[in-house]
Amino acid sequence: MGTVCKLYRDTPQVIPPNTWTLVTFDTALRNDYGMARDLSLIVPPQDGDFIWGRNIRWEDIAIPDGDKRPRQFMDRFVRDPHGASDDTGAQDGTDTPGRDWDTTVWLFKGYAGVPIGVEVWHDHHEAAVIGHAQFAAQTNDY
Repeated sequence: MGTVCKLYRDTPQVIPPNTWTLVTFDTALRNDYGMARDLSLIVPPQDGDFIWGRNIRWEDIAIPDGDKRPRQFMDRFVRDPHGASDDTGAQDGTDTPGRDWDTTVWLFKGYAGVPIGVEVWHDHHEAAVIGHAQFAAQTNDY
């Protein structure tokens, strides 16, 4: 049986344009070893190889009539987002009609005491909204 931490959000989070923003969460669905911090980070208590997962739902955006500019939406894992940040497992995509879902699983080492978070970015001309998000980590090393 593995060690798991899973954070969950089902309320809107407003994301400003053109800036990396840390996703926050409403609750910890599972919090082995007390790894959840500030409902935004997962902090491994020991070094270990982890399976990291994230699921982001961007809500529909309003595009002005005649505006054909492509819009980009990105998300990534980030180590130590409040310090010497280092990102990995980035994903991007163009906006599609209606809601957009991004789900990513990425395997990388977690270091004792180094927080991991999920950041998002977009280049829409006004704020966009994440309506749902999940962030999970699992290791079998302890």
